[in-house]
Amino acid sequence: MISTNLNEEAWLSLRQSRFTASEIYKLMGSPRNKSEVLSETAKTYVYEKAAVMLTGQQPEIFGRALEWGTTYEPEAFNRFSLESFDEWTYYGGETFTFIEYNEYSGYSPDGLGNGILEIKCPFNSAIHLKNATINNAEDLKSLHPEYYWQMQFGMLATANDHGIFVSYDPRMPDSHKLFQSVIELDDVKEDIDEKLFNAYELLKSIVY
Repeated sequence: MISTNLNEEAWLSLRQSRFTASEIYKLMGSPRNKSEVLSETAKTYVYEKAAVMLTGQQPEIFGRALEWGTTYEPEAFNRFSLESFDEWTYYGGETFTFIEYNEYSGYSPDGLGNGILEIKCPFNSAIHLKNATINNAEDLKSLHPEYYWQMQFGMLATANDHGIFVSYDPRMPDSHKLFQSVIELDDVKEDIDEKLFNAYELLKSIVY
């Protein structure tokens, strides 16, 4: 189910009680104890989610890098749209869209069209230039595993088999402002579903 045009409070409420695409990478690591499914990092994330649910208090996330990305993401989308042959709808910024994957997880896309769209505006220009080397899902996983898992989960949540990863830096000369690459859906559904199920079971044991 896709929820669009939510107010910020409703959007935050949905995200507080669910595992989200932007943080799902925290669940995907391999535990040292092979008899377990969740790594220590994954368990910590679950406890953090439980704390938010029980207190209603979301830890504040702030900083120059976050502000930079928020400021330039709409500009990046407009630039991408001009270069794309397909029609895309922007869902980033304050559109407050949430797509439920199941009752305990979901995804907020930057854009939807012929696939999903994830836009990154690195504050560090060197990272932006490194992003030009991304040609496929394997490259993305190697350079930015957190974005790889975000996109893989986003594709599952929206029933798409591919997406576009965009990196944008307005400080660059025109030829280097925007890089984009097609990211295909890998065979990850079973692994993601297993991690999410076990994370939810742990969450329930803490909260209820």
